[in-house]
Parts: sequence; structure tokens; C-alpha cells
Amino acid sequence: MKIFLVGGFLGSGKTTAIKSAAQHFIKTGRRIAVITNDQGLEQVDTRFIQSHHIPVEEVTGGCFCCKFDDLKRHIDGFEKSLNPEIIFAESVGSCTDLGATVINPLLQLKENGHEIKLSVFADIRLLGYFLQGKKDIFHGNVNYIYEKQLEEADLIIVNKIDLLNDEQLQLAKILIEKEYGHKKILYQNSLLEKDIIDWVALLMQETGRNETMQTLDIDYDRYAEGEAALAWLDEEISIEDENAFGIAIQIIQDFYKAITEKNFSIGHLKFLIRSGEEEIKISATTLSAPDIPKHIEKPKTRNVHLLVNARVQVEPEILEDILTGLITKMSSAQIIELKKTAFSPSYPKPMYRMQT
Repeated sequence: MKIFLVGGFLGSGKTTAIKSAAQHFIKTGRRIAVITNDQGLEQVDTRFIQSHHIPVEEVTGGCFCCKFDDLKRHIDGFEKSLNPEIIFAESVGSCTDLGATVINPLLQLKENGHEIKLSVFADIRLLGYFLQGKKDIFHGNVNYIYEKQLEEADLIIVNKIDLLNDEQLQLAKILIEKEYGHKKILYQNSLLEKDIIDWVALLMQETGRNETMQTLDIDYDRYAEGEAALAWLDEEISIEDENAFGIAIQIIQDFYKAITEKNFSIGHLKFLIRSGEEEIKISATTLSAPDIPKHIEKPKTRNVHLLVNARVQVEPEILEDILTGLITKMSSAQIIELKKTAFSPSYPKPMYRMQT
């Protein structure tokens, strides 16, 4: 069985690529499963994958390294129930040191040999800023995590290339090749099937890792400070109104506007609007406004559920107050906050750290 471990920073497009790759494999008759991961408990990504009828499990409440037993349990469960040829495992976007804490333990503790391949995704715009020394978008130790993620990659997927013009793309490629030319690099737009096919072809052609991985030299205090600089906000909201869908869109737009007006850096904002059987995913980052579809048919229902996953460089209480304040102002509709958690990740404590 092949395990395609997918890392990379918040908002780099991992979930969209995994969904598209899984659909491609399913069309070609391969058995596929997905394991998602997040520090929080309510994941937009998991529900998004489920909505496309792809087998999925999730590791919540911590990253793969700190919840390694949950990861292994899901891998074992899929082996027994589906016997998949391929499992995509998507690590939370603030996690690094995957070689020592995930790959090496999986290789050393599993009796039935696995082949593991690590792809690390990077938004080409953010990577370009980083390589030009413009690192003020995020806290210094958040940048440290970003740097370490790229350092340990087997394969760097430079994503969202469609968001640059030709001149910008060529400049970015020069910078990236100069810094990471010793690694395998793939430039792609994960919304294009041909680019996804190139990625999965590379994953399948390359022999996966079946020996332990060289581990990072990493300062866990800096790693912990980087994660602690980010707020996690997960909230599920019920909206009852004749214009429930429009109100959900308005909350999304106003939330993004309020955050950016205060100059808080956004790792990612992910929203899932559910109305009956219909689900719409909307995303935003510090470099991209919410990707609300231009032509969308409003659901004919008075009730809509909105799931919010926000990862922003600010204190959790401030982020929570921003969203609650927006909801309070919309007094004309019946809006109920069903579930809500706001926190910063605790110090990372891997279950295993197998160094080489």
C-alpha cells in the first residue's frame, strides 16, 4: 500500500488537490482513502471530501505527530475495510518535522511494508514573498515552521500558479529554483485535471520511501511559539431566514473584511455552507479574498448551516469576538451559534520522534 503524505502551510491548496487526485484514481478503478487532520474538532475539509463520496477519516484535536495512534488506527481500519491501494494523509498546515514523527514511526512500527511519499504544498505567491525576504506577513516563528516544511519535502508542489501572470511566474520560478533546485519541484494549478494527473503520475512513478527518512534539525521551542501565534476558531452556525443563504455569504464577506481591516494575517479561512443535500465550500487566505462563486443558484430553503474554520495570527478571543459581533448585528434573522471553540495550539509533543 502507498501512503501519500501531504504537508504544507495553511491555505496552500492541499485539500483541493487531494480531492481531485482521489477522484482521478477512483475513475481509473483504484481503491482510495483519505485521512484529514486538524488541531480543531470540526473540519470543513473532512465534510468537503465526504461530499464527493470519497472514503475519509479524520484525526482531530492535534497534528498527526501528537495523535499518531489515531493516524495508525485509521490506516489499519482502512486496510481491513477497504484494502486501499493508496491513502492520502493530509497533515494540518501548521505542522512540520513529519519525517521523524510520522514517516519513520510508520515505517518502523508497521509489519506490512508501506511506501510513503511526502509532498509539501506551497502557494506560489506566499513562497515568492518568502524568498524575496518579505517575511512580515506572519510572525517570525510562523515563518520558521514554513521554512522547515519546505526543507524536509521529498517533492515540493508549487501551487496556484494560475494566480500569477507570465512575468510574475517566471520571476517566482527563478527564485524557487535557486533556493530549492536540489529538490523535485512541480508547478501546478490544482483546479486543472491535467496538472493533477501530472502530480499523481509522479507519485506513482517514483518509488516511495521504505527506509527511514533523514530528520530535521529543529528547535521545538520556536516551532511551538510559531503555532501559538495562530488562533484556531471553529464554529457552526444555524441561520433561519427567507434569505438564509445570502446571510451566510454576508457573514463570510464581513468576517474576512473585519480581519483584513485590522491587518491580522490569515493562514486560512474555510467555510462550508450546507443547505439540505447541497454543500458549498468557500476559502480565503491573507493573499486571496473569499472565492465566492460568481454564478450560484441560491438554495430554496429557510435554513442554512455555516461551518467556519479560521486560522489567523491573532489572539483567539479577539477572533471569536469579531465573528460573534458580526452575528449579533444581524438581528433580523434567527442565527444560533451551535458549536464554538477558539484556542491556540499547545506545545507539540510527538508520540514518537525517530531520528536518523
